[in-house]
Amino acid sequence: MQYRNIELYFEQALDDVGTKIIDLRTSDPISAIRFNFRGTNGTSYNKDNRLDDVITKIELVDGSDQLISLTLKEVQALQFRSTGRLPRYRPSEGASAVSDMSGMLMFGRYLWDPEYYMDLSKFRNPQLKITTNIAAVAALSATAFATGTLKVTMDLLTIPEGAVAAKGFVMAKNIYGFTSGTSGDEHIDMPMDYPYIGLLLRAYTLGNDIDENISRLKINCDAGKFIPVDKKVIDLYRREQDDLGSAMIEYIIFRRLDDVVTHIINHDPIISLQASARATLIAADYSYSGRFPIRIDTHAGVGISTDADIYMRVTGGCPHSTVYVPMGLRALPETYFDPKKFGDIDLVLTQAAASAVAVVLEQLRPYGAAA
Repeated sequence: MQYRNIELYFEQALDDVGTKIIDLRTSDPISAIRFNFRGTNGTSYNKDNRLDDVITKIELVDGSDQLISLTLKEVQALQFRSTGRLPRYRPSEGASAVSDMSGMLMFGRYLWDPEYYMDLSKFRNPQLKITTNIAAVAALSATAFATGTLKVTMDLLTIPEGAVAAKGFVMAKNIYGFTSGTSGDEHIDMPMDYPYIGLLLRAYTLGNDIDENISRLKINCDAGKFIPVDKKVIDLYRREQDDLGSAMIEYIIFRRLDDVVTHIINHDPIISLQASARATLIAADYSYSGRFPIRIDTHAGVGISTDADIYMRVTGGCPHSTVYVPMGLRALPETYFDPKKFGDIDLVLTQAAASAVAVVLEQLRPYGAAA
């Protein structure tokens, strides 16, 4: 087999607010599309405002046929589940600093899959769409992102020789979103068309673990005839830790004594901090649910109330406040969950606190099938 990394764009400018439409024109099988996003801070700082907040949607469409539809957070969370590693994640909060982070859309069961990949010749007008909102968290100012600084580098990971005739591709979509309540069940009618590879659940509110927002996940087929999943969300997280281990991020925060720092590692985070200046003592007072208050002192025990760069590494579980439910063995399509065997599939989420909830479904879609 031959593998090729084609740089389609290098630091292509993105709008502050809008949708960049990119025509895709290649006959080579595409195993994945890799993105690297960059943005520059204002002249003071840019705290708790990251590129994964402002890259609000990544889509692959063919006319009205939606093949992929995810946020950057969802792209990164799925990449962790399929590869065992989060993509490059390097925010930087200081004055005029440049942040960058990556994400990869994978169309096969694994990278360089010779049987399942994106074959653009099967579609009439394939287009990639990247939607941005630079002010999604903070309005343009000296303490947010600087206007006109969002950019993307985009690579096509192709297989020029050695791939067999395409059997299909992995289709990933955000299929449902809602705001959870403090009790009761949310019932979601699930798609009945293509085999399920896995389901990603995100339930986010600042200061809560994911299982404090959605406590239980159940998939109910034909009114209880078959129940493939019925688990506490905390147990889903524990299983993921057994299978994948911890996720890790690294970046440069710009902080002072008693600031509260947020990050994307939701469950059981372990924080490592390194000062950029000598004679500085630094620690996380405690850490939970993707946030911690920071302690910064001189060696004499005097608190430092001036912002400074601090190098941070965080490890733990549930990146972006997500858990993933595999619906078969990823390498073996014959083990995937087949919804066509049932007349009705109901996803039941038990609510425990107010949070922003999203459900993402990965399916194996054959070519020649309309969505």
